[in-house]
Amino acid sequence: MRVVLADDHAIVRQGLASLLRAEPDIELVGEVGDGEDAWQAIGDSKPDIAVLDLAMPGATGIEIARRVESAGLATRILLLTMYEDPATALDAERAGVAGYVLKASLFDELILGVRLVAAGGTFMSPAIAGKLRPLRCDRHPTVTLSPREREVVRLLSQGLHSKEIARILSISPGTVDTYRKRLMQKLDVHSVAEVVRWAAESGGTL
Repeated sequence: MRVVLADDHAIVRQGLASLLRAEPDIELVGEVGDGEDAWQAIGDSKPDIAVLDLAMPGATGIEIARRVESAGLATRILLLTMYEDPATALDAERAGVAGYVLKASLFDELILGVRLVAAGGTFMSPAIAGKLRPLRCDRHPTVTLSPREREVVRLLSQGLHSKEIARILSISPGTVDTYRKRLMQKLDVHSVAEVVRWAAESGGTL
């Protein structure tokens, strides 16, 4: 697994870097101290995983996750934070973050998170995961979608692109893009991945 590490606290970053390098299945390909350098390192190295501090100068870990999503990069994001704030964890999840680990955790938990995320899964520190379920319910107000909007969400959930959706629905790709933008505005999210996640979490309310 090729990993980029970003944390603005040098002692923390260097300690984590040393521990990561000791893992036989991890190659540390970048080690930086702020958000903009992390974004540059992701673009240059195309790592499998970016382990990012949530709060950094230049750009936060959540902001970088949104950039990765918008750019269509394959890098998966795992955030590190000292704050047990479920609202922030939910925002991170909706931005496409695949892993969320508290800095109070043991290093073994971070490694577990990295491996699960690299394998295509998700991970959240148990101390914060249990606080998210009621918050998800509170932040899922009923949203009414038209039949065509629901169909677009269903096809997006299957990983189809605009041209494929346009062909299936007999509309233009431009119209599909309009639906995508409208859905993001209606659901107050920032990416297609968040639309799909919202739909999965909301179940019958959509």
